[in-house]
Amino acid sequence: MKKINLLFVIAGLLFSCDNYDHSGKGNDIPTAGDLEVWADHGDSLMLLQMKEVFESRYPKARLKFLFATETEILTAVNDGHCRVCFLHRDFQTEEKERLENRNFKVRSVRFAKSSIAAVVNPLNKVNSLSESQIKGILSGELNDWNTVGGNGPLTTIVDRVGGSNYLFFYKRFSLSKINQSRGIRAVNKPHAVLEWVSKHSDALGFVSINWLADRGDSSTREYRKKVKVLKIFSDSNSAVYPFQSQMYTGEYPFTEDVYLHDLQGYSGLGSGFAAWICSQPGQVLLKKCGLLPYFDAGRTIEISTE
Repeated sequence: MKKINLLFVIAGLLFSCDNYDHSGKGNDIPTAGDLEVWADHGDSLMLLQMKEVFESRYPKARLKFLFATETEILTAVNDGHCRVCFLHRDFQTEEKERLENRNFKVRSVRFAKSSIAAVVNPLNKVNSLSESQIKGILSGELNDWNTVGGNGPLTTIVDRVGGSNYLFFYKRFSLSKINQSRGIRAVNKPHAVLEWVSKHSDALGFVSINWLADRGDSSTREYRKKVKVLKIFSDSNSAVYPFQSQMYTGEYPFTEDVYLHDLQGYSGLGSGFAAWICSQPGQVLLKKCGLLPYFDAGRTIEISTE
């Protein structure tokens, strides 16, 4: 349902009092105070832009992002260290029940769709891959470009074991493991994936789309010059790119919904940030970053025949 939680809407209408800075843990309101927010490394480029714009709009709000793997984020949630986080999935029913049994009030909002792009070195003559070929590569069955229309050995680069992209393929293809012993390397950050691919003609990398689709960011524009984005196809569609139009039509297979989860239990900075992300300014910025907004207002064009 494309409805924002009423608490998020109310939070977005509140303003901080000029007489207080609301500093310190647990002393925040929707537009002011201090808050740690946990998120996946793959979303870091987009979220740091969101933080910058939000804090410029609300100068008394201070967001500190901690980037980690999904496993690390969930551990922090269960330990009570994380009260606001971004995940590429909703909490499962049993997860919510366990949290609520511990008096955590879970408020979640799905606000955008993202995709995972496959990239190669510009010297690589391969322009597209199928889902089954990627499954074979990640399982270790295919480790040579000759088997998929290229030349020479193949090295796959993934962004952190346990990161959202890693877990997406792990679940998508029902892999018992992503075989790191057969030409698969894990690096610490998304830009490291792109740097590696730009310097190695045998590399196949996977990164979240915000690292390639944000043409307003200077680093992203440089990366687009250094790597080649592959088209992906399955049995049911033709080869397509991972950009917004293909996400919108549902043609691109490697897409994920992005959620913000607020466990603060009160109308704090988490609910205020969620309300802003779901508002028109937040959704416009998400579109600029290359994601597909969930609450996209769109445009109404009236044509007169007079």
